[in-house]
Amino acid sequence: MKLTMMDRSTYFKGLLLLIKHDNIVTSEEKLLMTKIGKTLGFEKIFIENSINDLFENDFLTNDVPVFSHRSFAESFILDGLKVAFSDNEFSAEELEHLTEIATKNGIDKEWLMMLIAKYIQHSETLNTNEFLFVTKYLNDKKITTVDIKAQSEPSS
Repeated sequence: MKLTMMDRSTYFKGLLLLIKHDNIVTSEEKLLMTKIGKTLGFEKIFIENSINDLFENDFLTNDVPVFSHRSFAESFILDGLKVAFSDNEFSAEELEHLTEIATKNGIDKEWLMMLIAKYIQHSETLNTNEFLFVTKYLNDKKITTVDIKAQSEPSS
Protein backbone atom coordinates (compact mmCIF):
# COMPACT_ATOMS: atom_id res chain seq x y z
CA MET A 1 0.00 0.00 0.00
CA LYS A 2 1.36 3.37 -1.03
CA LEU A 3 0.49 6.90 0.09
CA THR A 4 -1.34 8.86 -2.57
CA MET A 5 -0.38 12.48 -3.21
CA MET A 6 -3.55 13.51 -1.36
CA ASP A 7 -2.51 11.41 1.66
CA ARG A 8 0.99 12.93 1.51
CA SER A 9 -0.51 16.42 1.56
CA THR A 10 -2.86 15.48 4.37
CA TYR A 11 0.06 13.98 6.33
CA PHE A 12 2.20 17.11 6.03
CA LYS A 13 -0.70 19.48 6.70
CA GLY A 14 -1.77 17.48 9.75
CA LEU A 15 1.73 17.65 11.22
CA LEU A 16 1.86 21.40 10.55
CA LEU A 17 -1.38 21.74 12.50
CA LEU A 18 0.11 19.67 15.30
CA ILE A 19 3.15 21.93 15.73
CA LYS A 20 0.88 24.97 15.52
CA HIS A 21 -1.17 23.87 18.55
CA ASP A 22 1.28 25.04 21.20
CA ASN A 23 1.79 28.39 19.39
CA ILE A 24 5.56 27.88 19.20
CA VAL A 25 7.60 26.33 16.41
CA THR A 26 10.96 25.23 17.77
CA SER A 27 14.12 24.64 15.76
CA GLU A 28 13.75 20.91 16.49
CA GLU A 29 10.22 20.91 15.06
CA LYS A 30 11.40 22.83 11.99
CA LEU A 31 14.21 20.33 11.42
CA LEU A 32 11.92 17.33 11.74
CA MET A 33 9.16 18.89 9.63
CA THR A 34 11.69 19.68 6.90
CA LYS A 35 12.82 16.05 6.91
CA ILE A 36 9.22 14.82 6.79
CA GLY A 37 8.33 17.22 3.97
CA LYS A 38 11.32 16.11 1.89
CA THR A 39 10.53 12.45 2.62
CA LEU A 40 6.98 13.02 1.39
CA GLY A 41 8.35 14.52 -1.84
CA PHE A 42 7.73 18.22 -1.32
CA GLU A 43 10.09 20.93 -2.55
CA LYS A 44 12.35 22.57 0.04
CA ILE A 45 10.98 26.07 -0.63
CA PHE A 46 7.38 24.84 -0.17
CA ILE A 47 8.33 23.18 3.12
CA GLU A 48 10.16 26.24 4.43
CA ASN A 49 7.34 28.60 3.43
CA SER A 50 4.73 26.31 4.99
CA ILE A 51 6.60 26.26 8.29
CA ASN A 52 7.55 29.95 8.31
CA ASP A 53 4.05 31.13 7.35
CA LEU A 54 2.27 28.65 9.61
CA PHE A 55 0.53 31.21 11.82
CA GLU A 56 -0.43 33.56 8.95
CA ASN A 57 -1.54 30.95 6.40
CA ASP A 58 -5.29 31.42 5.81
CA PHE A 59 -5.40 28.31 3.60
CA LEU A 60 -4.28 26.03 6.44
CA THR A 61 -7.63 25.17 7.96
CA ASN A 62 -7.98 23.38 11.28
CA ASP A 63 -9.84 20.46 9.69
CA VAL A 64 -8.89 17.15 11.26
CA PRO A 65 -6.89 15.06 8.75
CA VAL A 66 -8.67 11.97 7.44
CA PHE A 67 -6.62 9.40 5.54
CA SER A 68 -7.64 6.95 2.83
CA HIS A 69 -6.41 4.00 4.94
CA ARG A 70 -6.39 3.51 8.68
CA SER A 71 -2.79 2.30 8.59
CA PHE A 72 -1.74 5.71 7.21
CA ALA A 73 -3.48 7.37 10.16
CA GLU A 74 -1.67 5.04 12.58
CA SER A 75 1.65 5.94 10.97
CA PHE A 76 0.69 9.61 11.14
CA ILE A 77 0.04 9.32 14.87
CA LEU A 78 3.43 7.70 15.40
CA ASP A 79 5.22 10.41 13.43
CA GLY A 80 2.98 12.95 15.16
CA LEU A 81 4.32 11.73 18.49
CA LYS A 82 7.87 12.18 17.16
CA VAL A 83 7.01 15.74 16.16
CA ALA A 84 5.16 16.50 19.41
CA PHE A 85 8.03 15.20 21.55
CA SER A 86 10.77 16.77 19.38
CA ASP A 87 10.69 19.89 21.58
CA ASN A 88 10.74 17.68 24.71
CA GLU A 89 7.19 18.72 25.60
CA PHE A 90 3.82 17.11 24.91
CA SER A 91 1.09 19.66 25.41
CA ALA A 92 -2.57 19.01 26.19
CA GLU A 93 -3.41 20.65 22.86
CA GLU A 94 -1.15 18.23 20.98
CA LEU A 95 -2.75 15.28 22.79
CA GLU A 96 -6.22 16.61 21.97
CA HIS A 97 -5.28 17.04 18.29
CA LEU A 98 -3.90 13.49 18.03
CA THR A 99 -6.97 12.13 19.82
CA GLU A 100 -9.28 13.90 17.34
CA ILE A 101 -7.30 12.49 14.43
CA ALA A 102 -7.44 8.99 15.88
CA THR A 103 -11.21 9.26 16.39
CA LYS A 104 -11.88 10.63 12.88
CA ASN A 105 -9.82 7.79 11.39
CA GLY A 106 -11.51 4.99 13.35
CA ILE A 107 -8.67 4.43 15.80
CA ASP A 108 -9.62 3.44 19.31
CA LYS A 109 -8.72 5.93 22.05
CA GLU A 110 -7.36 3.10 24.24
CA TRP A 111 -4.97 2.07 21.44
CA LEU A 112 -3.79 5.67 21.24
CA MET A 113 -3.22 5.93 25.00
CA MET A 114 -1.35 2.59 25.00
CA LEU A 115 0.73 3.82 22.09
CA ILE A 116 1.59 7.06 23.86
CA ALA A 117 2.61 5.13 26.97
CA LYS A 118 4.85 2.84 24.88
CA TYR A 119 6.26 5.83 23.02
CA ILE A 120 7.19 7.52 26.29
CA GLN A 121 8.72 4.27 27.55
CA HIS A 122 10.91 3.98 24.44
CA SER A 123 11.34 7.70 23.76
CA GLU A 124 15.15 7.63 23.84
CA THR A 125 15.14 5.26 20.88
CA LEU A 126 12.15 6.70 19.06
CA ASN A 127 12.69 10.41 19.55
CA THR A 128 15.44 10.75 16.99
CA ASN A 129 15.45 12.08 13.46
CA GLU A 130 17.01 8.85 12.20
CA PHE A 131 13.75 7.36 10.90
CA LEU A 132 10.16 8.19 10.13
CA PHE A 133 7.24 5.78 10.26
CA VAL A 134 5.77 7.13 7.03
CA THR A 135 8.64 5.80 4.91
CA LYS A 136 7.14 2.31 4.88
CA TYR A 137 4.20 3.71 2.89
CA LEU A 138 6.27 5.40 0.22
CA ASN A 139 6.85 2.22 -1.76
CA ASP A 140 4.48 -0.37 -3.21
CA LYS A 141 4.94 -3.08 -0.60
CA LYS A 142 1.81 -4.22 1.20
CA ILE A 143 2.12 -3.30 4.88
CA THR A 144 -0.45 -4.40 7.43
CA THR A 145 1.18 -3.39 10.70
CA VAL A 146 2.43 -0.29 12.40
CA ASP A 147 5.08 -0.89 15.01
CA ILE A 148 6.69 1.43 17.44
CA LYS A 149 9.87 -0.64 17.89
CA ALA A 150 10.27 -1.95 14.31
CA GLN A 151 8.63 -5.25 15.25
CA SER A 152 5.22 -6.54 14.18
CA GLU A 153 2.25 -5.48 16.22
CA PRO A 154 -1.14 -6.12 14.67
CA SER A 155 -3.25 -3.15 13.74
CA SER A 156 -6.97 -3.63 13.82
